[in-house]
Amino acid sequence: MIKSILACTDGSRYGDTAVDYAVDLAVRLSARLLGMHVLDSRMLEGPFMADISGWLGAQAYGAELEQFRQLLEEKGEAIIRAFTDRVGKARVNAAAGLKMGHPARVILEEQGRAELLVIGQRGEHAEFGGELLGSTADRVIRRTVTPCLVTPAEYRPINRVLAAYDGSGHAAAAVKEAAELCSALGCELVLITVEDHISAEEAGRVADDGFALAADHTEPVRAVRERGEPARVMLEFARREKCDLIAVGAYGRSRIRELILGSVPTHLIIGADVPVLVVR
Repeated sequence: MIKSILACTDGSRYGDTAVDYAVDLAVRLSARLLGMHVLDSRMLEGPFMADISGWLGAQAYGAELEQFRQLLEEKGEAIIRAFTDRVGKARVNAAAGLKMGHPARVILEEQGRAELLVIGQRGEHAEFGGELLGSTADRVIRRTVTPCLVTPAEYRPINRVLAAYDGSGHAAAAVKEAAELCSALGCELVLITVEDHISAEEAGRVADDGFALAADHTEPVRAVRERGEPARVMLEFARREKCDLIAVGAYGRSRIRELILGSVPTHLIIGADVPVLVVR
């Protein structure tokens, strides 16, 4: 069972929702919660600051750079205070702190401190950018070895979990993680196998193996089989069956196909209105 959670927050709407999910899980799992905000060092060394340097001159630029750093730190401290207030009301065993650096890089460096990462699907500039998945979340889920929960814009309680199984090692890890989570939370687990470029007979064997794996860790387990494009089928099923979380392996049976068409986890995160748990 998960005993430590690292929640990454930037003070945005998505970041606040990530904290809501992290607090809920920490309470229900009796887990220790670590909160972290990363002061983005790129704001102090990128093209924007280079332009200011050329305009102001070296001496004036040095003073402005220090002032800008202080503003970043003050903002970060306010975010950490808000996190501390939130977890204090929930009476969670928690700690929080600031780090300086490239957000995705720092999160990956710190992932070993916890058994679960929680991060918002998008960041503080979500309303100004056209991307459907924030660059920090994208980099983290592609590289993390720690299970990562990517949360949507709005929070809702987790009562039913959908786990995808295709026979791959990553999918097996995701099913095991989801089953253990369901056992601890008292949730129903729905196991889905999607027949995509495999025969019905093979899909049946895969589904049976997945059910046996899940049943070793939790009950009740409901197993279903669907046909079609995996991400689309899972999203439609999750909405129809009112699933509150989707668990999926970081990669499926065909890494080459995912490189060409895009990964199933990425499509799920972009399309889902519930958190997606990505597991290696």
